[in-house]
Amino acid sequence: MIWRCYIRAGLLAYALFFGGAGSVLAHALPGSALLIRQDESELRLTIQFPLEDAIIAEPELAVLEGMKADEPLSNRMEDRLVSYLHHHLSLTAGGASLPLTLYDARIQTAYHDHVGHFLQIVTQWRAASIEIEPNSLVLKYDAVMHEVRNHRATVRFLMQNREARQIAEFGFFDAEKGIPLELRATGLE
Repeated sequence: MIWRCYIRAGLLAYALFFGGAGSVLAHALPGSALLIRQDESELRLTIQFPLEDAIIAEPELAVLEGMKADEPLSNRMEDRLVSYLHHHLSLTAGGASLPLTLYDARIQTAYHDHVGHFLQIVTQWRAASIEIEPNSLVLKYDAVMHEVRNHRATVRFLMQNREARQIAEFGFFDAEKGIPLELRATGLE
């Protein structure tokens, strides 16, 4: 008789676990967006990614949750962010490392059709421009995606006419080896 109670309890647990799992679906936050542009003497890189995902990847960034949108980060918070990103970001041209310098970092509000309003971290970087051979630029970037495995990154190049042309899209497993950026299609030669 007691075994019937255990069977019923087991079946109820099974039904709740598997029956309820289908009704708890949610959309993931958008991935990272990287925008590269060539200014006269500099290569500039803008990186933006959701704050909530960044905190999952690096819990020390949780202090950014209290920030007001569109306010520059304090030097201390900027240092934490730079420290984190320097472990997950590099850019090389022709095999030579391009030192990236952060010149702006802030929290901004964003909107996505599937998830509504959310906060994102936006960073602006610059590197002294060198002669860039088409297809010699290689990006290594695995921020957030090293912990949030469904996180993706999209890289666009900002053209002279202000059109942003997509040159790469990748996830964690592609990021490990570095992503060659196809610049021929941008006209940068």
